[in-house]
Amino acid sequence: MKSFGLKNSPVMGGCYWECEEKMINESKPKTKTVFKAIFAWEDEKEEKWLEQMAAEGWMLISVAPYVYKFQRSEPEKVVFRLDYKNTLDKDYQEYLTIYKDAGWEIFATFANWHYFKIKPENNEVPEIFNSGKVKAQKYRRLLLGMVPIFPIYIILLNPAFRYSENVTDGFVYGVLTAIKIVMNLLLLLMAYAIIRILAKIKKLESESKE
Repeated sequence: MKSFGLKNSPVMGGCYWECEEKMINESKPKTKTVFKAIFAWEDEKEEKWLEQMAAEGWMLISVAPYVYKFQRSEPEKVVFRLDYKNTLDKDYQEYLTIYKDAGWEIFATFANWHYFKIKPENNEVPEIFNSGKVKAQKYRRLLLGMVPIFPIYIILLNPAFRYSENVTDGFVYGVLTAIKIVMNLLLLLMAYAIIRILAKIKKLESESKE
């Protein structure tokens, strides 16, 4: 049985949809799926939200685009950190080992985003990013990961613009126009994301110099 509801998020200051799946067999754990729009430059807010969910007894088990699946667990204090690292990098295994040796557990990955968690001992957390400059490197890696997407958009946009000029069928023209609008909106969103990420890099690096 599933129940759906629109709830208010005190962390993000907005609303999100959630779907709770109650297992027929009560011996099995409950799960909850939350649909939430969080952008790449808002990873710190995402970390705080996941920590709040864990404190309420919901532990994250998987991530997809704007979709988070949680499993019912005992409420606990857990610290989350998100990092961006290309899984195809030659030093990827070494990267994971460094985190593991520091006590961090990787429990979810999505589109090169890595979700780490740790239970703090005596309220002490071995920080992944020990300076603003180091943290800025995460966002630089993210920007490098976004660069290959632009040629894909150009390849997809060109046919839509070219064919729409010669189309006489009203339905086909409408479809191509809708595609152009969606693609342009996505392109604008990506440009906005790059601006926000660059601003974050600049702020972190300037803080390191102080």
